[in-house]
Amino acid sequence: MLTLTVRAASADNLGVFVGAIAARHVSDQGFRVPGTVLRRQVEVGQHVSAGQPLLQLDPSNFKLTLQQARAQLDAATSKAAQARVDLGRDAVLLKQNFISQAAYDRDKIALDTAVAELQAAQAQYDEAANQLDYATLRAAVDGLVTAIDVDVGQVVAAGRTAVSIARDGDREVVISIPETRLDQLRSAGRLTVSLWADPGKSWPARLREIDPAANSTTGTYDAHVTVLEPDASLRLGMTAYVHLEGPAAGPQYAVPLTAVVYPKPDAPAIWKVGADDGVETHPVVVASVRGDTAYIASGLTDGDVIVTKGGNLLHPGQKVVPVAGPGAGD
Repeated sequence: MLTLTVRAASADNLGVFVGAIAARHVSDQGFRVPGTVLRRQVEVGQHVSAGQPLLQLDPSNFKLTLQQARAQLDAATSKAAQARVDLGRDAVLLKQNFISQAAYDRDKIALDTAVAELQAAQAQYDEAANQLDYATLRAAVDGLVTAIDVDVGQVVAAGRTAVSIARDGDREVVISIPETRLDQLRSAGRLTVSLWADPGKSWPARLREIDPAANSTTGTYDAHVTVLEPDASLRLGMTAYVHLEGPAAGPQYAVPLTAVVYPKPDAPAIWKVGADDGVETHPVVVASVRGDTAYIASGLTDGDVIVTKGGNLLHPGQKVVPVAGPGAGD
């Protein structure tokens, strides 16, 4: 008869999920103007500061457009200045009745038109200057370059993602949760994160959100767990473990689900093997069932030998030959 010698498990250990360290915020940046990439000024994995140049487009056409706008602005400035002089002269002549009111009004309209044209030329010049500035893609945030999707010589469209930057600050672990364990994750009293590369250290964490829709490939839900008080040892992409813990409620015993029998409806029990190899049923309280493992909250003590399979064939006092079987969950 397959048996198991039980040992108390951590009362508040609800499970461990594997994920990877990721940035909470990722900035996907692209050029505001189209053009040909002239040079790359950063590489993947490099840390950048806000305002630092990342990529440069060929500025030749933008410089020509700016020169043209400068010339139009200069012409509009001169025209407005001349119109202002003419109107000042007309004001003097009008007082001396050397010109008519209609002539003065025409020159006033001419000045208003020249001022409007100057304002339009100034706007066009400012736009051309902005276009030249946009030819240099600059980092919007402090962070780590995680991807560069263009290369030198490539013609890019405005708005296309060119560089991705993982923003400094919050770090989180993205884990996949089956639908049967969503409530367990939400109700976990405490979350901690540890690294595969440094299992002796852990960080407190909290659940930020669970994606509202399941992944179409895996059928699981992505959960985002924010690491509290992150430090430099949490590097992007590192394998991390999220430990779910609940409120302590005394020792629990993890046993194979097949060890639990029901002599009466809603009255779970387990067959214990005595010192004389005789078996007896003992009522137990099942705290939870996860997969093929039952967690027993009461009814067992350390060192108890229980029957893990075939309990439905036993009767009280029957002698058995204990054969150590695999542990719970194996």
